[in-house]
Amino acid sequence: MTERYRHAGAGPAVALGLALAACVPSVREVEAPVRTTLRTRAGEEPGDAAAARAALARPLTRDAVRRLALVSPRAGAALATVGVAAGEAAAQRGLGHTALELESYFTDSGSLLGGHVTVHHDILDLVLMAPRRRAGGARLSAAQARAAGELIALAAEAELAFLELAGAAETAAAARTIFDAAAAAADLTERIHAAGGTTDLALAREQVRREEARLALARAEAATEAAREELNAVLGLSGADTRWTLGDGVPELPAAPPALDDLEATAVATSLALAALRSDAVAAANRAREAGVKAWLPSLAVGVTAEYHDGGWFPGPAVSLGLPLVSGERGRAAAARADGQRVAALTTATAAELRARARAARLRALVAFDEARHLRDVLVPLRRRVLDETLLQYNAMNASPFELLAVRGELAASELALVDARRRFAAAMVAVESLRRGVTVGGHGAAVVAPAPSSPASGGGHRGGH
Repeated sequence: MTERYRHAGAGPAVALGLALAACVPSVREVEAPVRTTLRTRAGEEPGDAAAARAALARPLTRDAVRRLALVSPRAGAALATVGVAAGEAAAQRGLGHTALELESYFTDSGSLLGGHVTVHHDILDLVLMAPRRRAGGARLSAAQARAAGELIALAAEAELAFLELAGAAETAAAARTIFDAAAAAADLTERIHAAGGTTDLALAREQVRREEARLALARAEAATEAAREELNAVLGLSGADTRWTLGDGVPELPAAPPALDDLEATAVATSLALAALRSDAVAAANRAREAGVKAWLPSLAVGVTAEYHDGGWFPGPAVSLGLPLVSGERGRAAAARADGQRVAALTTATAAELRARARAARLRALVAFDEARHLRDVLVPLRRRVLDETLLQYNAMNASPFELLAVRGELAASELALVDARRRFAAAMVAVESLRRGVTVGGHGAAVVAPAPSSPASGGGHRGGH
């Protein structure tokens, strides 16, 4: 009777030295390119969270919200994706595994009858080291580009939310002015009606105007509170941190329209989404090379073996070849090639979408500027002139109090339209500057960043914007 034992385990200590090639880089090292991109393109980078939050004790400004956005939980999550990619890239630098196999045969009395010892190392990872390292490095570069895009877009999103709040606050103030004028007119009409000096129809009309203005004021005040909470959400603020006060308002219109003729070309040249996709293409091509080899050679190991028989050990070389019968490597190779095709198609689509969005951003900025300038330079001054003339006529008793109140309400409405146009222009310019910095943001600051593969062997998704 004989007994047979087979053991497989970790390789000898020499593999430990080889494994040093797969060391994971430090967090500071992998985040450095992201911070450099932010610094060169946006003039800022994630700083000290405590220092940024100190701004909450003062009236909040646009610059402050950008700094707060870069230390928010979402910013931390964006930076963490770089660490994930760095770990995956380091894993791609592995040099394979060493296996130890033991077989022994014993007699019934316990004497060693025979057996063998084999030590072999899978060298296929060494053979494929170059494409694997290139794929891992490209995936890391893509993750760094996407993280930088996420952070730039996050700061822009915070700025857009701030502008929305500032515009809502000014709108609420204008709505209050309109309501006050409508309420004064209605109150005056009610007194005149009580004395028998006006008709029921005139009274009803003024009361309708007052109640419509009351509803508009309530909507404006509710919109201001909602915009405030949207900004809290973007900045990741809660509890006592939400007690901040608003500092800056909607910025004034510049003297001249912005120069945007180069926006389309600049947006394409600086796009972080396209940069990430170019890295994705490199990664996909190298994964396809690796998978193509493994499709016909799943594993290749070499080593030494020693067999015991006839009272002695007899050493010799050992070679182990994997046979691609049911390994599934051909399917992985096909998936890798398809992923390369996906990245190529997505690159073409992203470039076309980026050009269209740049043209749309340019149009929105210029149209908003022209509208705001016309309101500022033409319509609002005319409304003020009408008010001044009506006031003169009222003092000369040639205009009624109702006419004066109506003219004041019309001026407030034009000023309200000017505030909205200035806000839309400022928001459009945030989108323009974001395009120049390499990302696309929409109405809510959603970043348009190319989808990132979820694993070295499969594709994934990301978020998009308009």
